[in-house]
Amino acid sequence: RLILRRFARHQNAPALALAAEQLTGIMRQLGNVEQLDQLRGYEGNAARIYFQAFSTCLASPWQFYKRVKQPPVDPINAMLSYGYTLLFYNVYTFLRARGLNPQVGYLHPLRQGHPALASDMMEEFRAIIVDNVVFNIAFNNKLKPDDFTLPTQSGEACLMNKNAREYFIRQLESKFNLRLRHPVSGIQLDYRRCIEYQVNHLVAVIRQNISDYQPMILR
Repeated sequence: RLILRRFARHQNAPALALAAEQLTGIMRQLGNVEQLDQLRGYEGNAARIYFQAFSTCLASPWQFYKRVKQPPVDPINAMLSYGYTLLFYNVYTFLRARGLNPQVGYLHPLRQGHPALASDMMEEFRAIIVDNVVFNIAFNNKLKPDDFTLPTQSGEACLMNKNAREYFIRQLESKFNLRLRHPVSGIQLDYRRCIEYQVNHLVAVIRQNISDYQPMILR
């Protein structure tokens, strides 16, 4: 919702502001959720609204119509998938460093070979780090669709060329290194240290030093 509102202001995009309000409506219903599958249903609906809003605001050369994961079929999906992968392994590394089992999570279904806890914890950071970088690149034409190799047949992935990949990594690293005041602790940290802070916070909850886990939610 925060990312939608930010881009709505900067891009003068009413569709993004409307989507933000729709997410507000969904969030108000979460207090009545009793089953995990019900929560996942709300999350799926919110994700659809979120990405659909961006698809209506991006210029047609980007060919972004919806979130497609495997394989990514257009430049926006290619950047999102690549960014999420890099974020995932940052989270995974901190979990392993603190001795947590990344396979056992709370929100994502448990399945063999899937580090569910890493997927859980990266949710707090996907929009504010990766999506922020991707849509900033797209809206400001820092890269262009010509910087990608589009699929020529079903099942192929859209790929970044070497220069686009290097530029994207630099932008993502700049975001990781950006300092901000952590909304819970009040400490000045960069985004990577914020991830570490949240992992340490989860450890304290598991050890029952703290009663409730507080996610990192920017205002």
